[in-house]
Amino acid sequence: MANDHLVPALLALGLVFCLAVGLGWLIHRLEIQRGLVARRDQALVSDGISGALGFIGGTASFLLGVLMLTSIDHFKATQEIARAEATAFSAAFDATAALADEPQSRIRRDLICLMRSVVADSWHATSSRDLTGDENTQAWTMRAHATLYGVDAERSAEQAALQRVDDQLAEAVIAGQSRLLSAAAYMPPTLWILVYVGLFVVFLVVTILLRPYPLLASVALASMLLLTAAMIWTLAAYEEPFNQDDGVYIAPNALEAVMTRLRDAYPGPAWEPCARLAKSELG
Repeated sequence: MANDHLVPALLALGLVFCLAVGLGWLIHRLEIQRGLVARRDQALVSDGISGALGFIGGTASFLLGVLMLTSIDHFKATQEIARAEATAFSAAFDATAALADEPQSRIRRDLICLMRSVVADSWHATSSRDLTGDENTQAWTMRAHATLYGVDAERSAEQAALQRVDDQLAEAVIAGQSRLLSAAAYMPPTLWILVYVGLFVVFLVVTILLRPYPLLASVALASMLLLTAAMIWTLAAYEEPFNQDDGVYIAPNALEAVMTRLRDAYPGPAWEPCARLAKSELG
C-alpha cells in the first residue's frame, strides 16, 4: 500500500517552495520599480540580516530534524515490538517440553499454525493498516487458548508448563496488537503547518537576499529544496514501518527465524501444512 503521507508531504513542500520563491521575485521586482534597490547605501546581505536568516533557518531545520528523529524512534520501537512478539512465541513453544506427549503435540500444532498465520496473514493486515486484524490469526489464537484450557494437568510440573505457555502466548498476542497499532504514527497537522511556515519564510528570505545573484540563488535554493525533501521523505517513510513501497519495511524476519529454529529443534508431523480456520477479509 502506498504511503499516505509521503506524496502529500512532498507536494506541499513543492507548493511552499514555489509560493515563497514567486513572492520573493515579486518583492524584488517591486523594489526595482520603486527605485528602492538603487537608493540602498549598502548590500542587503548584512550581518543583521544574515543573523535573522540563520535563526529562522536553524529553527525550521531543528523542528524538522526533531520530527524526523521521532519517526525513526517510532520505527525502532516497532522493531522491538516485532522481536518481542517472536520471543514470546519462542518461549511459549519451548515451555511445552514439560508436557505429556498428547497435549504437547496439540498445543505445538496450534502454536505452529498461529505463528504461520501471523507471518502470512496478520503481517499483511498490518501492512494494509487494517486495525481489525486478521480473522484467520484470531481464529488460531482462540483455538490455541481453548486447547490450553482443555488440558487436565495432574503433575505440578505440567501445570507450571501450561501456565508458562499461557503467559507467553498472552504476551505474544499483546505484542501483535501493539504491532498492528504501530503500523502508522500520527503526526498532528499543527506540527506540519509549523514546519511548512518555517520553510516558507526561509525560502522567501533566501530568495530576496540572493535575487541580485541569480546563480548563487539557484544553487542555494536547489540545495535547500533537495535537503528538505530528503528529510521529509525520511520522516514520512519511517512513520509507516510496514509499508514496502518506500523502502522502509519491518519484515517478519524475527518470527520466521524463530520458526526455523523450532523446526530444527522439534521436528515432527506438527509442521505439516495448516488449515485455514477463517477467511481473511484482505485475502
